[in-house]
Amino acid sequence: MDSKDKMLPNCTAIVALHPDEATGVIVQTAVQNKIPFGEMLFPERKSRQGGLVSTYYELIDWLVDLHPAIRVTTLPFEGANIAVWATFQ
Repeated sequence: MDSKDKMLPNCTAIVALHPDEATGVIVQTAVQNKIPFGEMLFPERKSRQGGLVSTYYELIDWLVDLHPAIRVTTLPFEGANIAVWATFQ
């Protein structure tokens, strides 16, 4: 596991709230290292077809495509209430 600060190998989970541009990097790092994660979403990525991911739901699809263990849960409150997560178990 590549981690200059030596924190990543000791993580038991990665939790991200309002990650903005970091969304993809956070999930990709969790997937590469099989670290459980949970994240609230904001779109700004490219789709499988090469176009810009411009909606909330396109971003969810893009993240879910990163690994078959990734799940989506709608949380019981109004607003940005969709969490993308994985436990890799």
